[in-house]
Amino acid sequence: MNDRNPERGPRRDGRPPRRDDAPGSLPPEAFSDHKLTELHSRLARDKEEPSEGFSSTPVFLVFLLCALGFWAGVYLTRNAGGFSAKTFDLNAPKVAATAGPKAFVADPKKGMELFNAQCASCHQPTGLGLAGVFPPLAGSDWIDGDNERTLKIVLAGIAGEMKVKGNTYNGNMPAIGAALKDAQVAHIVSYVNQAWGNAQPAVTDAQVAEVRKKIGARGQYSPKEILAEHPLK
Repeated sequence: MNDRNPERGPRRDGRPPRRDDAPGSLPPEAFSDHKLTELHSRLARDKEEPSEGFSSTPVFLVFLLCALGFWAGVYLTRNAGGFSAKTFDLNAPKVAATAGPKAFVADPKKGMELFNAQCASCHQPTGLGLAGVFPPLAGSDWIDGDNERTLKIVLAGIAGEMKVKGNTYNGNMPAIGAALKDAQVAHIVSYVNQAWGNAQPAVTDAQVAEVRKKIGARGQYSPKEILAEHPLK
């Protein structure tokens, strides 16, 4: 009895077996045009239908682009050199970097502008004041001699009867400097000290800050009180 597998034996016509005759192989009709079309249609149905229009951008991508734009702006601000063509010119003169904060220097122009805005309505741009109403600052013995007296009056104000250049005044000066920065007060007082023929030294913002801390949030001075602390020459 022949024990060979009949499925692997020779065909009835005596020719050797073909590859498509092997066990498990698909019959030729499995690859017909009809079967291939049906298989393609089935695969097409399993895929999502294409859509028209625009899809929304992921939120994380929006934030990433915003962050990159912000970083680019900061980088350009710090390193663009004002977009000057000389920034990357190796032969261009270089400005030496200064270490630490700059010392305060009173600016006469700023002082005049601040004085005209804050004080000139009473003391007048000429510093002459109004007779019998507002005392003069030009050539005043109240300005001469002690900057701390002037700073206290500007920071806290003064009210009551006082004599200036032989004339009596009974005014009420508010605390102009209370609402101003130390540097602004320094510009004003330095301007008054050196305008209209006055010859007092300028003051700094550090001096203003020291006097402001010393007097605190007190009320107006009286002429008698301020002269007790800082007598006239």
